[in-house]
Amino acid sequence: MRRLRLAFAGTPAIACPSLRAAATAHQVELVLTQPDRRAGRGRKLIRQPLAALADELGIPVEQPGRIAECLPLLGEAAPEVLVVLAYGQLLPPAVLQAAPLGAVNLHFSLLPLLRGAAPINWAIVNGLEQSGVTSMFMDQGLDTGDIIFQKATPLGAQETAGSLAERLAEMGAQLLLPTLEAIAAGAAPRQPQDEQAATWAPLLAKTDGLLDWSLGAGELDRRVRGLDPWPGAHTSREGAMLKLFAPTMILPDNQGRQPGTVLAAPPEAEGMLAVACGEGALALGSVQAAGKRRMDAPDFLRGAGPGPGDRLGD
Repeated sequence: MRRLRLAFAGTPAIACPSLRAAATAHQVELVLTQPDRRAGRGRKLIRQPLAALADELGIPVEQPGRIAECLPLLGEAAPEVLVVLAYGQLLPPAVLQAAPLGAVNLHFSLLPLLRGAAPINWAIVNGLEQSGVTSMFMDQGLDTGDIIFQKATPLGAQETAGSLAERLAEMGAQLLLPTLEAIAAGAAPRQPQDEQAATWAPLLAKTDGLLDWSLGAGELDRRVRGLDPWPGAHTSREGAMLKLFAPTMILPDNQGRQPGTVLAAPPEAEGMLAVACGEGALALGSVQAAGKRRMDAPDFLRGAGPGPGDRLGD
């Protein structure tokens, strides 16, 4: 396989396996990421995950406020292909055209399903049976380019956004290499997307995690898992936020109680936080009270947790 000269644009940890794979098989001349950010109580400057990996691999890194600022550097790097994975900005036409063999995106859904910023989360929230990775040639639309290859994976009954992200990150690295090999050989397929089948996966905000207990337990189960670990499904208890995480269990009986009422957990959900829903009940295995760390539900309930009959979400 001919080694290609690449530039790689990405930011979060899910892009790291693909950069490592690309750097093993090809020559990565430049990595572009979002600027480092401040986090934590001390507002310490944190290196972006992909930038940290590029440092480790000895690849030059640029972190512009706007990617168009890097056009001169892209010209100097002279990549044949620009690889993009979760960069965090829309790429202007001049950047898309900076590499003669094209800009290639890895997207974590089976396009045209779930175009947009949060396909991993929405695959679970929407109750899809499978997800996957798509490699495509980028155009000026949002995830609208011609498909090169796709690889599917079934979603497990206890799949969370976190567990799916880890699996798709590795699958993306596995799909990137044959994609680049096909491009190097001039044999990459181009399958136009079916616009009539397109669905969307909009960016999530913390407010999207608020649970409406009047909904059915199945729908709330998917939302809890689809927002785990971020932004986290949440309710309120005595006026303070309470985040709820997997593992989950759907219970058929809400014991005739009002939605949001804490129930005495049945034997099969012993130790879990069971809450009545509009239909059935949902048992949660992990929680995080305001100002506290995430903990297993049994520890929470043994401490200052709510008891049967208490209400959540008021």
